[in-house]
Amino acid sequence: MALLLPFVLFFFGLFFVSIYLFQTIVEETAYFSLLVGDTAPRAVEDLDTGFVPGERPAKLTRIPSVAYGKQFARLNVVWDGDGWEIVNIPIYLGADKSILKKGAGMSYASFFPGEGGCTIISAHVTRHFAELETTPVGATVLLETSYGPYRYTVAERFNGVKGTDRWYMDSSSNYDLILYSCYPRDNSGERRTERCVLCCTLVDGTEVAK
Repeated sequence: MALLLPFVLFFFGLFFVSIYLFQTIVEETAYFSLLVGDTAPRAVEDLDTGFVPGERPAKLTRIPSVAYGKQFARLNVVWDGDGWEIVNIPIYLGADKSILKKGAGMSYASFFPGEGGCTIISAHVTRHFAELETTPVGATVLLETSYGPYRYTVAERFNGVKGTDRWYMDSSSNYDLILYSCYPRDNSGERRTERCVLCCTLVDGTEVAK
């Protein structure tokens, strides 16, 4: 019996270490919750980050400097007296795992609202973008930035875009704003390999003077 004790202790130790590592992966890997069976959206905590949107400027000569990982905007989606239940979603510059745990992230390779190019924003389907795949065409997307508001309309929605088809990551797109997340939200325990993409056109907002 004494000879078996070291082996028993070894296997118990291995078991608990495995549990710890798995929990760490779930918590720290940005896209883990997008790919595995997580059918219900997780509760999103109070989104009041203290961010104060800027007023619309009469003229915009440049985009104010924003540090990577800092919030520069908040997002709301509404339509015909309805809208997303999650409001004032914080938008940060960058889209790494630490950012996507807090809110939505703007691709560092895309353009800020007002720069004249396509702004690309992503978030977790089980968190802040849980309602992306049911958003109707014609909905209004409001981005309130630190330098003024920008209003967009949803021109097209694509559910089931192949993850290997990366056109929605192209900042030279003719669309002014692209929001995307993994698809579907209710995945019945299957790995998510597709995307939901909202393509939006600018309705109102101050552009950088040329």
